[in-house]
Amino acid sequence: MANIKVDTRFGELSVDPSQLITFPRGIPGFEKSTMWKLFHEIDEQGNWVSGVVMHLQSIADGQVSLPLTDPTLFGFNYNLVLTDNEVAELKLEDPNDVLVLMVLYPKDAAQKNVSNAAISNVCANISAPILINTKSRIGIQKILAGNEFKTSFCPPASN
Repeated sequence: MANIKVDTRFGELSVDPSQLITFPRGIPGFEKSTMWKLFHEIDEQGNWVSGVVMHLQSIADGQVSLPLTDPTLFGFNYNLVLTDNEVAELKLEDPNDVLVLMVLYPKDAAQKNVSNAAISNVCANISAPILINTKSRIGIQKILAGNEFKTSFCPPASN
């Protein structure tokens, strides 16, 4: 199958259809966008390089890209309990196949580009992690509820 061309704020991107991630219900706020591509840095051998910011790019709407990060970079280690429906939706057989990511956003609403922001100017949504089954390439956003969950985490400003 031929690559898909997507016109984005990053320019025109060529996406291999085998690398698409399906969010069957979309992502809250982007329910019509069910096909996404995760862009991250790779090394010369094609291995994932752990960076601070990755981008989840909508295929349906090239202007929609969600900046994401590994929660462990912020000191968070999720211990998530998935419902039977979530396990079925993700087609999850092995819990080790789940990639957990947090959506980032700038502290200052006027700032549009999280990628170029200093880490002290970026917040993470900790109450709604993105879960991706790396084997089935299916994702969901899990909304965590309860008083124990804050909506976001912002690192303290550096002096």
